[in-house]
Amino acid sequence: MAQHYLRTYQPFDLEEVKKNLLIIGDLSGNCASCNELGINAYATQSCPACGAVFKYIASRRLETHPAERFQLARRLAEKRPDLMLIDYQDYQKSAGAKAARDFFSL
Repeated sequence: MAQHYLRTYQPFDLEEVKKNLLIIGDLSGNCASCNELGINAYATQSCPACGAVFKYIASRRLETHPAERFQLARRLAEKRPDLMLIDYQDYQKSAGAKAARDFFSL
């Protein structure tokens, strides 16, 4: 039976996500918690700099190559079934809104 990937929405604690998020680009990843660069997205379980254990993964490539969205989701599910794929743009918007609320003490 062929599997299909669908986007779903559920609430998350943004600070929890940030502490455990691996953000990947075309060649390597970075830790959202400490911004360590050059992390191998397919082999690294935790950040070599701060020790954050990765539970979530987001890809910048989804924004620049939207036609590859589901192929990337399938590849990540096969290579990193231990990580939950989240939408990078959703994360960025939520993080920006939280930063603004924190800045203005709202």
